[in-house]
Amino acid sequence: MVIYLKAGGELRAKLQPDVDDCTRRVETEAGVSLRDILAGIGINPAFVAFALKGGDVKRLDYVPAEGDVITLQPPVSGG
Repeated sequence: MVIYLKAGGELRAKLQPDVDDCTRRVETEAGVSLRDILAGIGINPAFVAFALKGGDVKRLDYVPAEGDVITLQPPVSGG
């Protein structure tokens, strides 16, 4: 199945977008958690605080469905 992951900032560089400047098309097996999908494409899940799908906050144990568009949010940092 295919899902689309979006990210900005430093997380975007780790995502390596290929659809546009912030979106990556990912092929994955059905039933796999977002955490495992991220690990499978080389992104440490620790770099993602949560994900948004259709305005709803999703945890990294969320199992995406075909065609989902998911926006990844990095942890907040600063001083």
